[in-house]
Amino acid sequence: MRSRVVRFREAAIAGMGMWSKALKGLVIASMLGGLTLSYGQEAYADSVYTYKDEAASFKINGSQVRMSGEHVVWRGRGADGSGPAGQIHYGNMRSGLTVAVTSHGNPTDTPSIGVNTRGEAIVVWVDRRDFANGTGDMNWDIYSYNTITKIETKLNTTVALHRAPLIDGSYIVWQTNPRYDMHLYNMESRTLTELGRGRDPVISNGLIVYKGAEDGDLYEYKIADGTHRKILDLPYSQFVDRFVFNGEQILWKQRDQNRNIKYTFMDLSASNPQPVDLTAPVKPEVEYSHMSISSGKAVWMEESGGATFMKGADLSSGDVFSLGAARPQDLIGFNGNELTIIKDGSLVNRIIVETEVGTGQPSLPAVPPSKNTDSGQQPQSIVIGPDGGQITAGEAAGLSFGLGTFKADTSVTLENHSEAELRTKGKQVKGMVWAGAAWKWTAEAELMKPATFTIALERPVTTADQASQMGMYRYDEQGDNWVYAGGTADSAWRMVSASVKQPGLYALFAYEPSFPDMNGHWAKREVEVLAARWIVNGMATGSFEPKQSVTRAQFAKMLVQAAGLAEETAGTGTFKDVPSGHWAAPWIEQAAAAGWIRGYEGGLFKPNAEVTREQMMVMLANAAELKQEASGNALAGYADAGQVSPWARLSIEAVIKSGIVQGGGGRLHPGATSTRAEAAAVIYRWLAMKGEVFSG
Repeated sequence: MRSRVVRFREAAIAGMGMWSKALKGLVIASMLGGLTLSYGQEAYADSVYTYKDEAASFKINGSQVRMSGEHVVWRGRGADGSGPAGQIHYGNMRSGLTVAVTSHGNPTDTPSIGVNTRGEAIVVWVDRRDFANGTGDMNWDIYSYNTITKIETKLNTTVALHRAPLIDGSYIVWQTNPRYDMHLYNMESRTLTELGRGRDPVISNGLIVYKGAEDGDLYEYKIADGTHRKILDLPYSQFVDRFVFNGEQILWKQRDQNRNIKYTFMDLSASNPQPVDLTAPVKPEVEYSHMSISSGKAVWMEESGGATFMKGADLSSGDVFSLGAARPQDLIGFNGNELTIIKDGSLVNRIIVETEVGTGQPSLPAVPPSKNTDSGQQPQSIVIGPDGGQITAGEAAGLSFGLGTFKADTSVTLENHSEAELRTKGKQVKGMVWAGAAWKWTAEAELMKPATFTIALERPVTTADQASQMGMYRYDEQGDNWVYAGGTADSAWRMVSASVKQPGLYALFAYEPSFPDMNGHWAKREVEVLAARWIVNGMATGSFEPKQSVTRAQFAKMLVQAAGLAEETAGTGTFKDVPSGHWAAPWIEQAAAAGWIRGYEGGLFKPNAEVTREQMMVMLANAAELKQEASGNALAGYADAGQVSPWARLSIEAVIKSGIVQGGGGRLHPGATSTRAEAAAVIYRWLAMKGEVFSG
């Protein structure tokens, strides 16, 4: 697992597990022996996100701003600056109407806004109008205000420090301090229910999520049946510091006894909800409590280089990204699908733009008008700073640079190249066809991390196989050949994206390899697609030899290349029988470092031993980070399930449930060796599960 960001896909949310991806290249060399071509680096196209701001005309004169659709509430003065300070105000962004909910001049706090079942906007807040202002009196009351009927209601019946009310539909929930008693008010029946003890209750979608009164775990209360249950049970050394809840997903900041924090989320709508880490544990110099979650996105604040940045995470892909510098108090939260902030006293919708998707849904970078460039044949240039940015040539090509790609302001140029220029470059490779697009980019400084390069196809593909076999290649002047750079087509088969760190001339090619001994073979499609992605290769004779057995070293290399795990490095001696000079040492070391493979007693890997089907399934389950838990019935339909080794049983159950591996004739054949065709088929299914290849 990567230490800097834990990546996961939507399957992980549903409990299938997680897998990580690194973005560095590795050399395409012989996969299973008999290499006919030697091509350079492969890189996986990661997702890149940016944002654009759309300011509203609605002004805010205060703080503690909360929104629900067109309804907004805040604590301060009126929108025009009138009235006493520290009062509760309501506004409607669509009509422009503003109302001073309170004007008594006594302290108020923590306003919130919601819409009841009749569509009426309801404001709730805490109020000290009935209490003395001295420091010894800590009591507060809960009030609500119906913006349609103009009726104000005091909700609590006891004298206490009532705090932080929240509304959802007909219900309002809050707690008291210091006892942590939770209260639920039903606006329809005008009844008040005591829920027991708990801290920081949040209500949404008929559920209340809260922290335990005595521990740092999370609990859930279902309004429909009045039941409580624990949904997060942490070790004694860890606890939930703060959390937000949107009715299905929970985002929290988790702390340990060493003051390390990490951001984690859980999807309660999943069949088996499990916590998923968004960040690795760190000990920050500065901490912020501001966070929000909605519409599959999470947002929080982080300190970086002495500045405060808004960080975001896509909860379906696991991508963690920057949303620009911002003051913590400016973050209001998600309002529907858009993030809302305060900027110079105005409400601003900060729209998160997904400019690239490396898991099968890439799109051209969306660039603010001030930074966009014109399409055409003239070179496009722009200065990219440490905060990142984009350069595009209309809808034909684009480069996206994330936060920290460059250490300082750097000039980047993007230039189109014609077909005539390409005809003079590169050795002819049988089966490779230029896809009608080539672009060169340069940067005046070294990239600290990969950029995402997107090129639109001038000649659209029409079949799933063509889309799966499309790739981005970099021209290597020294070798006068085209080096595979990876690449994933979008779902519309109109553009290809790859993660690149080396400037140069890039072009799109469709590579359609063919092997005479694969004609009519059951794995023909799988083998040809993987060969087009330089994961497998043919023999020197031009054949593929599908029945030939695969060694442990060969399959480890196959996994690493399919994952784009990392760039090649020299062997570090993890296994005694894999010295640094071994042909597969870099890939074996990478797979071992990732925890995908394990050796035998005595520190041996046995690289030349034929990989068994159960070994292959264990390695694959680890690489795909499939959730490995006993199900009790996954192997029930196989006559030879009893022959599965105990150490491999959970992994085999996981890959069978995922559909990556299938038995033959009602048998698993766990101890049998795997052929080149079988190995290609399971790698292909893994790529299909990740959305990197397309079905017909």
